[in-house]
Amino acid sequence: MLIQQIATFILILHFSIIIFIVGLFFLIPIGYRCGWVWQKNKKIRLFHLFLISIVTLETCIGVACPLTIIENNLRGVYVSNSFVYNFFNKMIYWDFPTVFFLITYLISLSWTIFMWFIFPPKK
Repeated sequence: MLIQQIATFILILHFSIIIFIVGLFFLIPIGYRCGWVWQKNKKIRLFHLFLISIVTLETCIGVACPLTIIENNLRGVYVSNSFVYNFFNKMIYWDFPTVFFLITYLISLSWTIFMWFIFPPKK
């Protein structure tokens, strides 16, 4: 039971990272227009760039996300029927061709780099 709870925690952590990455694609430009301060924080922006770079690199070389591997190893062949597992699993794992994700991640990485120039962080 504890292993399944750890696996569910990993799934929620994975989902949170995805929300962080995707959210900043939109919140950085909005924050600049609204005069927010936090989106100019260089550490947040570097972390965002690092995460999307890792995701893109993993896809380019054909490696599964370490969080996915850890979760799958913890669950083994067992698939939980819990609401939390089903909800987050459907939000994270889509059944599309790898090329779809590769193109999406390359565009996302390009947008993140582009934002450094049009919405620069504080120096």
